[in-house]
Amino acid sequence: MKLRVHRDALLHAVQRVQAVAERRTSLQILSSFLLEAQDKTSARIAATNLQLGLEMVVPGEVEQGGVVAIGARTLFEILRNFPPAPVELEVDEMFWVHVRSGRIHFRIVGASADGYPDLPQPGKRAGEPSVPVAIPAGVLRGLVERTIFSISPDETRLHLNSALFQGDGKILRMVTTDGHRMTCCEETVDEEKRFYRHDVLIPARGLAELRKLLDGVDGDLQVVFENPYVFFEVPVGSKGTVSAEGPMQSLRLAIKLVDATFPPYRQVIPRDNKRTVIVGRDVLGAALRRISSISPSRTPTTRLRLESGKMKISSDNPDIGVGEEEIDVQYEGEALDIGFNARYLLDVLDVLRGENVQLSLGGSLDGAVMREENDERFLSVVMPIRI
Repeated sequence: MKLRVHRDALLHAVQRVQAVAERRTSLQILSSFLLEAQDKTSARIAATNLQLGLEMVVPGEVEQGGVVAIGARTLFEILRNFPPAPVELEVDEMFWVHVRSGRIHFRIVGASADGYPDLPQPGKRAGEPSVPVAIPAGVLRGLVERTIFSISPDETRLHLNSALFQGDGKILRMVTTDGHRMTCCEETVDEEKRFYRHDVLIPARGLAELRKLLDGVDGDLQVVFENPYVFFEVPVGSKGTVSAEGPMQSLRLAIKLVDATFPPYRQVIPRDNKRTVIVGRDVLGAALRRISSISPSRTPTTRLRLESGKMKISSDNPDIGVGEEEIDVQYEGEALDIGFNARYLLDVLDVLRGENVQLSLGGSLDGAVMREENDERFLSVVMPIRI
């Protein structure tokens, strides 16, 4: 195999796929990616870890076709220090990969692609092929970015280490929870696109890769739900897929869905919280950051005391001291003392878009509902800490 491709396009693609390739695995081939040249004008770069698959097609000049498995991290570290110029890759009969640019020459170990697992492809399932649906990249990006923070990092709890992604024909919804907090975000579907019908669990790692894929992309994504996978494909020429040598021909992410039951999240949403607080998002965020800076690391409790027209925020650390701050809020009701992990509150404030945040509170042991003022599309439930 022999081809030429611009360093910037190749580096971008290798950087993306090396994030999917496994670094620590008993199956050594999974730490590599496939470089394949089948036509005269492009090369396919692909990797899988058996849970995720990522394929990218970059423009190039192919002199001789072929396919090889290359260590993903190795080639990435080499290319990142190359000048922004065309790179020539040539594979010999012993699968050595020669990488040249000007007077630079590296010879790195490659391997036969025969032992590389097949990447999942849409339309391979027996029976009638699934029809792709178009989902606006901006809508999907908003759902992911506003919910990903409350996924549980515990990979042994599959139902919490994933995001519920639903479409009922009228809305798109994404829900995440780690057992201490729950976040739900919805977007209304255009009249012309009310054919979204799905109810799937996307694993945390897949959602993180989807977030990267959506970065800077405009227009619609083509999405195929084909159990046990969901496929996200960036159309040819979409903004965000441009390389130094022109647009990528395609970019497709395959995510293996989680086979588990998501918690009944609607039952977690308090319905009887009578206390309503309206406060400036930036004002509350700044105060929480200041006061929580001395919170104990083991029990990071920040205390809120509500009184008519004001909120007192405080934290007590026996090893450091006490911090407190009072801010003005819109609140008329009985006094309430309640404790939270301030980081959980700040995570929500970071993804809210409005000027004011609305807190709905019950008692000192009831979950708080946080949302934007006058916006029903987003809410987060944060459980308190006993004080």
